[in-house]
Amino acid sequence: MKPTDEDLLRRAFDVAESALENGYLPDGDMTAHAERLLATAACKAFEPDELAECTLYSSAEPCAMCAGAIYWAGIGRIVYGLSEARLKTITGDHDENPTLDLPCRTVFASGQRKVEVTGPLLEDEAAAQHEGVWD
Repeated sequence: MKPTDEDLLRRAFDVAESALENGYLPDGDMTAHAERLLATAACKAFEPDELAECTLYSSAEPCAMCAGAIYWAGIGRIVYGLSEARLKTITGDHDENPTLDLPCRTVFASGQRKVEVTGPLLEDEAAAQHEGVWD
């Protein structure tokens, strides 16, 4: 049976949990968001026609920087759990996450190529991953 978006998104939650346990941006590169790194790796590994058929799963909505990277890489679809707006309510004004409350749909709508967006999906599960992290 083919995995659903929910199944694959929960895998992304597991990866995010593992990343949190291993340290958030351990080398100090504040641009090293997972989505940006994945977009970079994907456009090096796949042809443009393949990327247009790919879906990137993310525990949280891609920020403006990551949405731009996804767009420029040519990835055709994104599925995310936690919205950027809800993340902002969780992180507040925490120094390590000065959230840009700019929906990825707005970034993608500014481009000339379509990026399909599904999310927020399983948002309460995604939000639970942030409990106690930004205190």
